Amino acid sequence: MRSPWPFAAGVLALLAAAWVVMPPADGGPEFLAGPPLTADPGPRELTGPAPAPIRYVDEPACQDDRPACEHRILVSARGERWWLRHALRGDAFALGGGGTRAVHWHDGQARYVLRDLTTGVTRPLPYPPGKDTLNLAEPPPLLSPDGRHLLLQPSRWERRGRRSSSLPSGGIIVDVERGTTRRLPRGERGVAWTPAGLVLVAEKPEDGSPGHVTSAAYVIRSATGRAVRRFTLPGNLAHGGLPSPAVDVIASSAAEVFPDGVDHRGVVLTDTRTGRTVRTVVPRLPAGWWIDRILSWADDGTLAVTVRAPHHERALRLLDLADGAVRTVP
Repeated sequence: MRSPWPFAAGVLALLAAAWVVMPPADGGPEFLAGPPLTADPGPRELTGPAPAPIRYVDEPACQDDRPACEHRILVSARGERWWLRHALRGDAFALGGGGTRAVHWHDGQARYVLRDLTTGVTRPLPYPPGKDTLNLAEPPPLLSPDGRHLLLQPSRWERRGRRSSSLPSGGIIVDVERGTTRRLPRGERGVAWTPAGLVLVAEKPEDGSPGHVTSAAYVIRSATGRAVRRFTLPGNLAHGGLPSPAVDVIASSAAEVFPDGVDHRGVVLTDTRTGRTVRTVVPRLPAGWWIDRILSWADDGTLAVTVRAPHHERALRLLDLADGAVRTVP
């Protein structure tokens, strides 16, 4: 099996606190408690180049006024930990380029900036919010695996009767090298950047039953916005589903709701060419634990996930799709 980190480093960047990864079903990141900052000397400020590529981004569990408690923590492939000034915990953050580039909301400049982690140079991105409402956490930005293109996803509010909902207003692809921007069609929500292109989905609710998704139309677009491929899946399989690097399979959490609780059944793998279920992977977890969130495809046969227990404990794990084995992150 290939090392999971070359692909994972580009996409494990949008879920904060343990890892920052691709957007979940509701479009916003979920915050998990990171390890307490008890080690001496603890994370240091990253003021120049990172000595090693960044594997993931962490949010500390401490709540005091130390800088390392107020900012994102970058964890290198060698286990080194730094905090990044002006990248506050809770603000939007994306990692790409094999862990060598980061895009984040700069609290001092009140805009997105690109930080080259190999040189330490930070420069502002060309896209100003304008009339669009940029929610800093929902949906989060997506940085392509090569770190060249960024998807920003402004939201617009639409009222339906007594209900209001935030809808995709057309994502904006920013070429971080040239500074050019390209707006995508309205209604498409970014799911993930993959080597095949940017995967987006437009969900269609059932008539007369707001919010009940019956189908999901996917499109893979190039960085120029050109449609490369289209396919449709049942909405219950698309909700929170993440495509594989080749976009031939989508992994979705399998759960069924009953009056007395939720039955978590593992991960469903769906063939994007036929819309049929390939198989359901049942994770080998201790009794009472279940897959809480699919974070990303670490490689073609492994998912990075968070697992959860009845008392709200959470942990970061790698799920082997071949046999359901669950192992700790090395």
